[in-house]
Amino acid sequence: MNRKIRILLFRCCYKLVREKFKWFGLQGRVESLIMTQEERLFRNFHRQLFCWTDEWYGLTMKDIRELEAKAVEELNKERAHGEKKGFTTDE
Repeated sequence: MNRKIRILLFRCCYKLVREKFKWFGLQGRVESLIMTQEERLFRNFHRQLFCWTDEWYGLTMKDIRELEAKAVEELNKERAHGEKKGFTTDE
């Protein structure tokens, strides 16, 4: 009897986000703004992450470590000489 075995791999990640802004009259609005921006940040990150999985599939640990080292080098250069980047509340 020749059966094909199918293996499904899953990865699960939980993110706990807490915010505290104790200032009478502004607390609700600021906490709402923070949570909205956090949600948008994670949603955009997860979209990019999903698209990148095709590039990462089949890489060895050595390949991954090389990518990490290259990313660290690029980030350090950006921190030292690059422009500010990121999200604003206007987007």
